[in-house]
Amino acid sequence: MLCLPPRPPRHTLAASATAMPYMAAVGPVPWQPSPALAAAGLLAATSPYGNPEPQTLPFLPPPPPAILPPRAPIVLQLHPHPGFLAEVDRRRSCSLLQLLKDEGAAPSPEDEKRREQVIRELKKIVMHWAKAVACEQSVPQRLATATVLTYGSYSLGAHGPESDIDALCVGPCIATLQYHFFVVLRQILEGRPEISGVPTIESAKIPLMRFRFSGVAIDFTYAQLPAFDALKAINMFCPRLLQKIDERSWRSLSGVRVNEKIVQLVPNSEKFQVLLRCVKLWARKRGLHCHHLGFFAGIHLAILAAYICQRYPNASVNGLFVMFFQTFAHWPWQVPVSLHDEPTDCLHPEGRLMPIVMPCTPPEFCVSNVTKSTFKKIREELTRGYAFTKDPLRHDFEWTWLFESFPYAEKHQQFLRIALCAPTFEELHDWAGWVKSRLRFLILKLERSGIGCDPCPSEEIDHTVKEPNMVFYWGLIPEKIIHVDTSALKENFMKDVTNDVYGKVKCTRSVLTISVVGLSQLPKSMCTHSVHWQYLQHCMLGYQARSEDQSAGWLGLA
Repeated sequence: MLCLPPRPPRHTLAASATAMPYMAAVGPVPWQPSPALAAAGLLAATSPYGNPEPQTLPFLPPPPPAILPPRAPIVLQLHPHPGFLAEVDRRRSCSLLQLLKDEGAAPSPEDEKRREQVIRELKKIVMHWAKAVACEQSVPQRLATATVLTYGSYSLGAHGPESDIDALCVGPCIATLQYHFFVVLRQILEGRPEISGVPTIESAKIPLMRFRFSGVAIDFTYAQLPAFDALKAINMFCPRLLQKIDERSWRSLSGVRVNEKIVQLVPNSEKFQVLLRCVKLWARKRGLHCHHLGFFAGIHLAILAAYICQRYPNASVNGLFVMFFQTFAHWPWQVPVSLHDEPTDCLHPEGRLMPIVMPCTPPEFCVSNVTKSTFKKIREELTRGYAFTKDPLRHDFEWTWLFESFPYAEKHQQFLRIALCAPTFEELHDWAGWVKSRLRFLILKLERSGIGCDPCPSEEIDHTVKEPNMVFYWGLIPEKIIHVDTSALKENFMKDVTNDVYGKVKCTRSVLTISVVGLSQLPKSMCTHSVHWQYLQHCMLGYQARSEDQSAGWLGLA
């Protein structure tokens, strides 16, 4: 939509009409009369209205000029040539793929081989573990088996060089979670020289161990099957057998089941993998890819990307990414996002802000930590993404604008500083993993006090402290001028940290401190400057909703 100046005289419209195709390509150009037009006889030389000047008596002053009411602007609907739009789409797709390559979003062949080797070794370890458990339980060793299944971004083919591997240990009925997995198997893993740091998070909704195997980060969960031969049972995937497993094992298996469904439902796996890499890179750059802080988990982004691929199977990479922002920037979030066409019958939890349904049978909602503060930021970032990508005619468009690191120092004046400290790096890793699983409670406490927050996922180090430490900074967004009592806040939060024996043991040698700091006390890594904020404000203030047909036209989705 272009707004042009008031209509020129009727006899000049024919001349200006010839300029319209060029104007459609380059944007609005204000109409200015040219001396050449007057010389050519295309403009009246006598008066602005094309009439001779009226005669007046010699002794009377000339009459004042007529005051005409302003004319309404002429609104024209311009449709750029389809070939031009197709070329824009092709170039943006190529530049997006190049940006992913420059950012190192995909692992190298060497990294892939190393990950495959890690999974093979992990399968050998758990098989040896199952035999040891069988020997302890006086069960013939040949009957007991175990294996490892992968899920998440690794099995979807959208992982990066720094991504962890979500791995599920599937064990026999004689191997319990609390003792055989968290004690016996953990001791075996700690005894391997290529494995470092094996902290456990036993009270999480999905209990797991976290460690590094030959430098590859592993999130290791457990599912206990009601059979001795777990390898054969899981390969058969018998529904009758799965109905007998306990609730924790069922939740652990949900990641594997969801991955299989996503792979089946997306029409083009290669486009889906590229789109998911783009979405994950954008979420990391903008501070949105951190589940324990109330933002997206990998499964959330995978389902949202699969939803777009389902709806637009013939779209280009650029088209899919643009439609991702257009769709979810305007999504009515009281409606769950589901990959199934039929409405879901699963229970909608009270207060869920971004309901996303896992594509499994029966359907279940994804575990979500989204709060009012994090929901607000997610919506703002989706709107920002849409404002940047909606205009196909912007000739100086750059993808780097969209993937700028979030400017925390420009957005906030005060920050909550959360510092964790422990005597050794192993204890710090264990302590930090436990505290992270409780950070959502701290966000909710701040919100109940009238303080919104924008948690930064990056982990900083205070080099003035000798002991191993880890520091987090959260931008504070007070609804009014309020004093933050950090002592009371820490005391209340520590009740959530030490709410069971496991938490009390971890904090005996570790320390947590909370304080409020200003911009001058931020690390340099957080003091980035957004050079495109002025352009973004202009885009969002001048925003006019583009109809679905118009968007489909330039993205090749019609």
